[in-house]
Amino acid sequence: MQKQQVRWNLNIHYHRVVLGAVPTEAANALDVGCGNGLLSFDLAAQGLDVIGVDPDAPSIERASTDADASGRTVFLCADVFTHRFEPASFDVVASNAMLHHVDAERGLRRMRELVRPGGVLAIVGFATPSGPIDLALIAAGFVYETFQRLRGRYWEHDAPKQWPPPLSINEMRALVERELPGARFRRAMAHRYSVVWQAR
Repeated sequence: MQKQQVRWNLNIHYHRVVLGAVPTEAANALDVGCGNGLLSFDLAAQGLDVIGVDPDAPSIERASTDADASGRTVFLCADVFTHRFEPASFDVVASNAMLHHVDAERGLRRMRELVRPGGVLAIVGFATPSGPIDLALIAAGFVYETFQRLRGRYWEHDAPKQWPPPLSINEMRALVERELPGARFRRAMAHRYSVVWQAR
């Protein structure tokens, strides 16, 4: 969609983490906390059938309005914890800027159980800094975002926000190591981290 292509912010910037983790044979995906649906649209552009789920009705309405006629994206106004998704039913389960809105341990466990064997859980999340490396990455994110604003490329989303994140980078890493053995955890710019985990 042309309207979508001109949007940029750091959440959109990190779609690449999720898209780069998609297995070549993947057929479907669940976008948890999909907000306005931008990650869902990018996943659908890779040929996946995507369900976006979010409890915020205005966000789901906007996502549904922006969806094209391909039928590859379906948006549900629902709570991922209570909606009756079948366990192990998705090749890709993704979340971007969602996990700090909920109890992180509960969120990881719920998303983990929805990934089918061989599938991938890909997360970009927020956490507070745990040391000088994280502070440097926060500064780098500020500089990069400012540059994009000066270029007139920045887009401010209107989905609900939650700040500050309840856990630190080190706390998130420890939680991921416990709940997702073998996951790849990486620090990222502007309070962010990424997680990629393959189900066995």
